[in-house]
This record gives sequence, C-alpha cells and structure tokens, in this order.
Amino acid sequence: MQNTKHALVLTGTVSAGHAAETVWPALASYFRMEPDKVSTQLVPRAPVTLKESDDLAKLQGLQEGLRSIGADSEIHELDARGSLFAVIGGKPRGPVPHTYVESKVGAGDWSGNVEVAKVGENEWGPFSRFGAPAAAAAPPPMAPPPPPAPRAAAMPPSFSPPASNPAQTAVLPPAMPAADPYSSPYAAPDAPLVRSGDMLEAGMPLPPGEAIHAGFWRRFAAYTLDNLILIIPAFVINLIPILGIVLFYVGRWLYFALMESGPNQATLGKQAFGLKVTDDYGQPVSFARATGRYFGGAVSNIILYIGYMMAGFTERKQALHDLMASTCVVFNTVEPGQEHELERPPMPWYGWVLNVGIIGLSVIGIIIWSIAMASLVSNYGR
Repeated sequence: MQNTKHALVLTGTVSAGHAAETVWPALASYFRMEPDKVSTQLVPRAPVTLKESDDLAKLQGLQEGLRSIGADSEIHELDARGSLFAVIGGKPRGPVPHTYVESKVGAGDWSGNVEVAKVGENEWGPFSRFGAPAAAAAPPPMAPPPPPAPRAAAMPPSFSPPASNPAQTAVLPPAMPAADPYSSPYAAPDAPLVRSGDMLEAGMPLPPGEAIHAGFWRRFAAYTLDNLILIIPAFVINLIPILGIVLFYVGRWLYFALMESGPNQATLGKQAFGLKVTDDYGQPVSFARATGRYFGGAVSNIILYIGYMMAGFTERKQALHDLMASTCVVFNTVEPGQEHELERPPMPWYGWVLNVGIIGLSVIGIIIWSIAMASLVSNYGR
C-alpha cells in the first residue's frame, strides 16, 4: 500500500522564548539556505510548504529540528484536493495543503470566506465554496481580514518563491498578472517546471547528473592547465637549495586550497573550464576541507593514480580525494535552489588539445623509457 503523502508547513512564527533575529538565520543554516533568502523570500510567504514527502518519519525529524531552533511548523496530509494559496493580511501566502486551510478555518483562526486559489487554477474565491462552513461573522466586503497578531517576527514587505522547494512550476494566482511568471512575487512553486532546466533542492545532497558534475576528461584538462601554470614559479623556487623544495610544496598546497575555498571556488585551471569545488550539498567549501581534499590526492598518487581515475566511473564523478573530503567538482552554474541545465556543455577545444598533448607526451615517454631499458639490458648481457 502506498504511503500517504504529507507536507511540512512553516507557519512563519517563532516559539515562545525565541527571537526572530536568531531563529531565521538558524533555519537558513538548518536547510543550507542563504539567510537573506529566508528572511526576505521564504518567511514572508508563510504559512508555506517547506517539504512534501510520503515518508512521515522524515518530515517529523525535520519538524523536530525546526522545533529545536524555535521555528513553528505543522505537518498536514496532502490529499486529492491539492494545495492552495490564501490571502492573509492582504497578501497571498502559500502554497499550503487544502487540509491546512481547512484546519485554520475549523479552529476559527481564519474566516471561512478567506480568499483562496487552487494551485494551477485561475480563480480566486472564498474557501467556503469548497464546502467549508463560513465563519459566523464574515469580514466586510472589499476589505481583507486583518492579519493575526505577530508572535515574534514581523513579515518583510516583499516575497518570492522559496529557494528550497523542489523543481516546480511557476503558476500565477488569478488577477495578479506578471510579465515574467518566474520573477513574479506570486509565483507558485508547486508543479513541474516548463523551463529548460531542473531545480536543485537546497539542503539536499547534489544528485548525479552529467549536467551537474564534471567528468574525468574535463577535470584532467583543468588539472593539466593548473600544472602548466605552476611550472614557471616552481622552476624558479626550486633553484633555491632545500628551502626551494619546501616552498614548492607549501605554495602548491596553498594554490589549490586557497583558490578552491575562495570566492570562485576554483583554481585557474578549473575556472578556464567553467568548474568549481563544492561540498556534497553544492555549498562552498572551507579552507580546512579544501586542504583535506588536496592532501587526499596523495593517497591517489600512492595507489598508482587509481583514485583520480575514479572520477570517470563513480556516480557523481568523484575522485578518491573527493569522497574522502565529501566534495564534488561541478559546473560553475550549479547552485542549490536554482535551475541547472539539462545538457552538459561541450568540452572547450583547448581541453582536447591539452588532453591529447599530455597523452601523446606520455606515450612518447613510455616508448623512450622502454627503448632505454631494452638497451640497458642488452648492454648488460654482453
């Protein structure tokens, strides 16, 4: 039997003893979202569905986490009636499950005549049209019901779709047109996208996908370019006896660790190929994690570069040092909570030049070494 689907709804209020100034940043950290998106985009749409799942235990776990940071939430069943927008305090909120609105009306928190619109339909109307009992005293015509008294947090004046929802369609509530439905403050994130890409859910691990994760040959070309960039300074530094060797290894470590944990999240080689380094969730990595990733490469060197080759056949194109540091190498357009392309961009021509050149030089080197060894053996036997 298929499990019943439920929705975790953020109410937009904070628990007693907590302050909005600390709750919303904590919520952003909990779901790995940008703090300003929570305070200016997500909270102003509350009550709003944060997550839908047929795994009730998972939602209850998320709710417990929200409770621990002071953010109020509720779990409601998602039935065949779908989800609704509701005008609260003169502003559309949601979407939320039909059962959520039903519970608010039944408890007397909202009027039975609260204006609602079903997601995917183009008509506003009182909730009572769905058979819900109207409130005993309906609000005066043309005047929206007053907003409930805030418990601790004031709603910001503008809002837009929360970045943490899965890939879903922008549907305009009726009588609220916008030139671009995807930039509309009333865009509803509740059906499949009809645009060119899919959305990555913030707070969730990056899924596999060729348009998300860089493949072996692109990474190989980027690494080759980095080594070429480092050749000249390495040659100069190694002219210094003893100290030069130390400076070479320290400089190489700092080059990779500082750049991959910096604003561009990439070395010069990776930037040339449109790549960056992230954690498993698509977020920037710290200097410490970038350092661990760099020194993890030493293990791949010890095992005859097999660790590097793993980037060619692991699910998310991770080399051994990526798996050790919980990092990914992705295209620089990949951002949690935003769309990503459905097709992998083609390898730049200079990438193939670098790859063919390195492979060609390696083959030539192996041939020369083999000839030299054969000659040595032959001379030794005389």
